[in-house]
Amino acid sequence: MSGIPLPRRIRALDLLSHTTTSGFAWIVATEVAIFAWAVVGAVSAGWPDSLSLRLFALLTAFAILHMEATRPAEERRRAAHLSGEHIDHTGVWTCAGALVLPIPLVVALVLVIRVRRYFIARKPPGRYVFTTFAITSSALAAQALATATPLHNWVRGARVEPNEVLAATAAVAAAFGVYYLAQTVVIGIARGLRGDWSWVSILGHRKENADLAITLCLGLIAAWGAGVAYGLLLAALSVVVVGYTRHTQRIEQLELERDRLEVDALHDPLTGLANQRGFNPAAALALVADQARRRPTAVMMFDLDRFKQVNARLGHLGANEVLKALAGVLRTSVRRDDLVCRWGGEEFTVLLPSTSRADAWAIAERIRSAVESMTVELTKAAGGRTEQVGNFTISGGIALSPEHGTDLATLQEYADQALAEAKDSGRNQIRLTPAVPLPGPRSNRERTLDPS
Repeated sequence: MSGIPLPRRIRALDLLSHTTTSGFAWIVATEVAIFAWAVVGAVSAGWPDSLSLRLFALLTAFAILHMEATRPAEERRRAAHLSGEHIDHTGVWTCAGALVLPIPLVVALVLVIRVRRYFIARKPPGRYVFTTFAITSSALAAQALATATPLHNWVRGARVEPNEVLAATAAVAAAFGVYYLAQTVVIGIARGLRGDWSWVSILGHRKENADLAITLCLGLIAAWGAGVAYGLLLAALSVVVVGYTRHTQRIEQLELERDRLEVDALHDPLTGLANQRGFNPAAALALVADQARRRPTAVMMFDLDRFKQVNARLGHLGANEVLKALAGVLRTSVRRDDLVCRWGGEEFTVLLPSTSRADAWAIAERIRSAVESMTVELTKAAGGRTEQVGNFTISGGIALSPEHGTDLATLQEYADQALAEAKDSGRNQIRLTPAVPLPGPRSNRERTLDPS
C-alpha cells in the first residue's frame, strides 16, 4: 500500500463511512484510552509467573482448537448476522483468561483470538479493530475486578470457605456484569452517536444477551478447569463449547429457514409480490379501516394481454421474466400503502386505500402506460446473447367501495367483470365498473371472451 494516498487508506479502514464525526471522535478516544489502560497495566504487572504462563498456554491452545473445529459453523453464523448482533463464543476463553491471567497475558490472549478470527469476520478493518478494543475493555474490566477481590485466587485453585460462598458468588456476578457493561458502554455509545439511541441498540436483544450469559458461564468453568489436573478438564469442556457453537448455528439456521418459509408462504416466489394468502387479510383490514373513516377504496384486477402468445414467443423462462418485470412496474406505479398481489398466472390485483374514482383511474392508466412501454432483457440459451423485447399490453378493471360492495370478494368480482369488458373491447385499456354492476358472477359463465 506504499503508493496509495493516505486519505484513501483511511477510507479503506471504514472508520468514517459508518458513523458521524462525533462517533468517530468517540471511537478514537476510546481506542486510545483502552490502549493506554492495557499498556500501563502490562507494565505494572511485570513478568508473569510460571502458573500464569501455563494457564495462558492452555487457554490459547483450546481457543485455537475451538476456532478451528467450529470454523464452518461460525462462518455461517456470521453470514446470518451481518445486519445484527453477533455473539462470538470465543468469549468463553476471553472470559476465562480475564479471571485467571495477569493483564499482559489477557491482552495477548485477546489478540491471538481476534487475529485468528479476522479471516472470517466479514467486517471492514476499522470496525473490526474497534470491536477488538471493546472486547479488550471487557476483559480488562473483568480482570481488574477479579484481582481486586479474592475471585482471582479462588478461580486459580484457592480454597473457598463456607462463609465465603456468598462473597464468591457476588464476585462472579460482578465480574460478569463489568464484562458486559464495558462492551455495552463502548459500543452502545458509538451506535448512539451514529443516530440510534434505542435501548435495544445499546443493550442488545434478549436472545443475544442470553447467549452472552451462557458464554460467560462456560468461561468461568474454563477458568477453573484450566488449573485442575493440568488442564485435562479443559479437553472435556472444549467438546461442550464446540458442540454449543455448532448447536447454536443449527438452531439459528432452522429459525432463519422458518422465517423464510413464513415469508414465502405469504409471497409469490417468482415475482416477490404477495400471494392470495398474504394479500387477503391485509386487504380486508384496509377495507374495514376505510369504511370506519368513511373513505372510498379502489380494487383493481389486471391481466397481461395475450399471455399465451408471449409464452409461445419467448418460452417459459422468458415469460417468467416478463411477469417479474410486470411486478416491478406494479410496485413502482402504486403508492407505499397500496397492496399488490399476484392473483394467479398472469392476473394481478391491486387494492388502493383511501382512493377516489378519479385517482384510481389515474393510477390504473399509469400502470397501463408503463406496461405498454415496458421492455425486458432476455438472454438467449445459445451463445448467451441478450436482447430487449417489448410490445406488451395489459387490461384492467376497477371497482370501488362502498359503491360496488364492502367486501373484497364482491369488489374483485365486479372489477373482474370490468376487466372482461376491457378485453372484449380490444385490450390495452382500463374499464370502471358501472354504477349498476354487470349481472352474473364470473364463476358461472364460460371464459370464452378471451382467446388467450
